[in-house]
Amino acid sequence: MTILAILITFTGFSQEKISSYSSTYLDGKEFDINASKGKKEGDYTYYIDVYSRESYTKSIALSIDIKDIDKFTTSLSMAKDKLSTWSKTAIENNVTSLDKTMEHIKFNSPVAFYYGSKWQFDFSVNYLFRAKIIDGQMYLIIQNKNELVSSSNQFMDTKGFLLVFSSVDEIDEFVKALDKQKVIQHFNVQENTEELFN
Repeated sequence: MTILAILITFTGFSQEKISSYSSTYLDGKEFDINASKGKKEGDYTYYIDVYSRESYTKSIALSIDIKDIDKFTTSLSMAKDKLSTWSKTAIENNVTSLDKTMEHIKFNSPVAFYYGSKWQFDFSVNYLFRAKIIDGQMYLIIQNKNELVSSSNQFMDTKGFLLVFSSVDEIDEFVKALDKQKVIQHFNVQENTEELFN
């Protein structure tokens, strides 16, 4: 099952793969970054596949409107700077154990998760940014602050998602993959191609 089901079920719009990213921590596993185009000019939504914290939840996607993507990347940039600073501090002071929340960094968005045989949405998910040392290396971990709960059925829930970055370079690559111009250009090319056959 792909994230395409989200758009068919909830919005009726089709989505397109724009880019992808991989996670070193998850053995190089690759995740898709998709987008859909709304009815209004400039109305686009990202659907970013992420790792599910529970095996029975096969797929989870962050749903971020293009007008909010700059807020998300700003939060990522702030977390990257904090990760860099804390990593240096940990090395200089021989700190080998740390799991610390970046309290001042915040973001929220809808998140879709596949429960049973259907996609469900939690429309207001607060993100948690934290740094954790695992096997001698500090990682940036982004996850949902509270359990994900379906907006249509409170008994459908899941622990949620993880975004794990092993370095500032990995964060930078992820941010590049979210470039708004990639989304706009992708759909402009698609529209121009369709106009050739009117």
